[in-house]
Amino acid sequence: MKYSVERLDRNNDNRRPDFLISNSSGRSLMLCEVKTINSAGRGVSTRNPNLRDFEISADRIAKKIDDHIENAAHQRAELIKEHLDYARLPFLVALVLDFLVDLHVYPRTFNKDVSGILRIEPDLALGKAFGELSDAEKDRRLRNDDATGLPPNSKDFRLVRNKAARRKVPKDFQDQCITEDYGKSL
Repeated sequence: MKYSVERLDRNNDNRRPDFLISNSSGRSLMLCEVKTINSAGRGVSTRNPNLRDFEISADRIAKKIDDHIENAAHQRAELIKEHLDYARLPFLVALVLDFLVDLHVYPRTFNKDVSGILRIEPDLALGKAFGELSDAEKDRRLRNDDATGLPPNSKDFRLVRNKAARRKVPKDFQDQCITEDYGKSL
């Protein structure tokens, strides 16, 4: 992605969105706030359809996401009071989720001031290729730190677009992310 990032929130006393994202020519495109959500160390996975207590855990995780999105929207509102020129910019909330949590538990309509949720995806191509190896080969490669023939490390962004957003994520940015159709819903 050919974007530059400027840090906006330099201390915790002045709570504002973390970053201003601009294109390569310096034009401001989006604001972004980063939040972290853990599955509370319970070892409960939203990726395991066989768990009987899944509904409660999924609700708890969705509530954490709600809380973080509302907090981020408040931070954006405070920034806009001081910098009206940012009011037109789409606003992303980047979630750092532990490997047990998946965004499929969250609805596609949320706070209208948030344009979308962004997540850094685990290395999908490398993980898939490694997963197809035999257990013995995996063990050998891990012991010898051997990645020969495997795809290089990469990071992809998953964008969950907010159907109710006041400001849409720029198409150019969307095209560089893993997305789903706006018509797809939970």
